[in-house]
Amino acid sequence: MRYYRLYFMHRFSGHIDHFREFEAEDDDAAFDIAERWYDDAPMELWNLERKLRHWDGAAQPD
Repeated sequence: MRYYRLYFMHRFSGHIDHFREFEAEDDDAAFDIAERWYDDAPMELWNLERKLRHWDGAAQPD
């Protein structure tokens, strides 16, 4: 099992709002877990010092 941290970013400032720590078998399993927590806000998935993925978040209405 590998250790992962999923950072949820503030939609407007880009600063970290909160994070979740979890373990997964591999990067693909971690992507699947992270996708379930996606709520249309930017987020980043990390494994130790490796940034694995960034989600931009849903576009805001004008």
